[in-house]
Amino acid sequence: MFKTDIAKRAAGDTRLSQRVVSDVIGAALKLIEQSLKEGKTVTFPGFGTFYTRGKQAGQARNFQTDELMTYPARRQAAFRPGEILKRAVRGDRRRGGSRRQVQVEGEE
Repeated sequence: MFKTDIAKRAAGDTRLSQRVVSDVIGAALKLIEQSLKEGKTVTFPGFGTFYTRGKQAGQARNFQTDELMTYPARRQAAFRPGEILKRAVRGDRRRGGSRRQVQVEGEE
């Protein structure tokens, strides 16, 4: 599913234009990206948490030339699904209570 597909469905559900919904989705993704760049964690209660984690520097072998190569340490984005999302994917009909707010670590 692409962003445009999500925007079409959400526009139908919310009675907003597809363009407005697409702009909102884009703005939300930019905010998540910016928060991750700043090292913050973004939590959608019940849905999941976006966060960054460090990867250590290491070595890998180029199998074509048999040469050892080193790669630098880096940060990468990660996602941990929440309980409601896990249940939905499993097909579990039970739903726990969900707080419908977004929490960004470090902001009030």
